[in-house]
Amino acid sequence: MKWILTALALSASLSASAQAWKTLPKGVRIIGYRNVVTNKVNSNFNQFRSESSLGTQFKVDAATLDKIPAFGGTLQQAFPASVYKDLSVGEYKVDASAQFNVQGSGFGYGLTDKVMFYAEVAYYKAQVQAKIQRTKGNTYAAAAEYLEQNNGGVLDATLAANLRSMIDADERTVQSFITNHYGYKPLGDWYGAGYGDMETGLMAKVVDRGIWGLMVYPGLILPTGRQDDPDILQDVGFGDGQFDLFTEFASGYVVNDYLNIGTTLRYTYQAPTTKRLRVPTSRDFTLSSEKSEFLVKYGDKINWMINSNIAVNDWLSFTPTYRVLYQMPSQYTSEQTEADKYLGYNSDKMEHQVQLTTTVSSIQPFMKKKFLLPAQINMNVVQTVAGKNVPKVARFELELRMLF
Repeated sequence: MKWILTALALSASLSASAQAWKTLPKGVRIIGYRNVVTNKVNSNFNQFRSESSLGTQFKVDAATLDKIPAFGGTLQQAFPASVYKDLSVGEYKVDASAQFNVQGSGFGYGLTDKVMFYAEVAYYKAQVQAKIQRTKGNTYAAAAEYLEQNNGGVLDATLAANLRSMIDADERTVQSFITNHYGYKPLGDWYGAGYGDMETGLMAKVVDRGIWGLMVYPGLILPTGRQDDPDILQDVGFGDGQFDLFTEFASGYVVNDYLNIGTTLRYTYQAPTTKRLRVPTSRDFTLSSEKSEFLVKYGDKINWMINSNIAVNDWLSFTPTYRVLYQMPSQYTSEQTEADKYLGYNSDKMEHQVQLTTTVSSIQPFMKKKFLLPAQINMNVVQTVAGKNVPKVARFELELRMLF
């Protein structure tokens, strides 16, 4: 869902070696396939870094009522600020959950013994369930009673009568209001499928000292993925619609034949792009009937990872990993200066993940001429354990890699 969920980040190195700085030899190819299945996501880490439900809560208040022709702005004139603030059609909650299945594929080729080219892309399938529930009723009676006791004349009496005769807005009424007044498509279950953004680049080995080394990954992310629809509240974008440039560094240290340590650090610059978005009228209430063009500069990203590869033998190894992802605040520029502030508010993200990888590989036996084909199977279990403005998600990944 666009107000909480972001597309799953599934970029993965095509390096087939446990040593982080190793590349393919010249002329050698690698193909990779990954299948990812998430749990049913129904909570997120909010702006306060605490876990909360994935849905959203909102209140239909007097300011919204004043936009209806029957009132035409008269409510704010009729009530003192304290009464006007409490006047409400009701409070509502959208319960939501989401689930993803992603299939990714990649290709790499050794241009030299120190430089390899790679490209990878993922195909997403996503399902979102959303349901409106009413959490608090209207305050029509209290507001009408104030007008009647105030004895303000015919206008107050008419306004009080209008309030008492208003339909009690249940979930179906709100659904209709969101659709007819704001122009959104109905809330409910949503299913989408499509390609994500494509990543391509080079892996260049710049240092190799046997027991430690350094690799540099310069690369580009192409906006091939499906973007979210501003008219659908509960959909998910598989791409964010702009070019990204990144540089990643990978290094490691071989402790002995059974243990080595690796780490990577990536910085991603997200280029500005123009998007047509809804124009929010409040920082906390994002529903809007107006759309406008915005120059959007999504926040740059920093990804850091550290792991240790523990080899049981030439065939089997385990790799525990800790990963941190941070995205800086986004910036919006348009003629709607207040809306720019609302959209940019609380737009930074932080995610902490732990991962355990079980690897079955024939690469070492192949190099020792004990097996015919060099291939690798990785089974990854990944869990988001903390963060800010990101979903709390667990996923299982199966990776297949083959060299030829």
